[in-house]
Amino acid sequence: MPKLTPHQQFKNEHRALLNRWLEESDIEDTEMAKIVMSDIEEWLDEDVVDFECDMVLDDDDEDEEEG
Repeated sequence: MPKLTPHQQFKNEHRALLNRWLEESDIEDTEMAKIVMSDIEEWLDEDVVDFECDMVLDDDDEDEEEG
């Protein structure tokens, strides 16, 4: 079996989740699709907070401490 790409792995996981919810809930597939689209739009509009490291790590300093 060929190795799946990350894109295919994501698609498979997403589809498995949708199928599980379709089987275990009273939500119809068209309503579920609307919920998914709305959620994706909300997710895309979220602010993303970037964290940058304030520490400067220099490989040369680490080598000197070990030697």
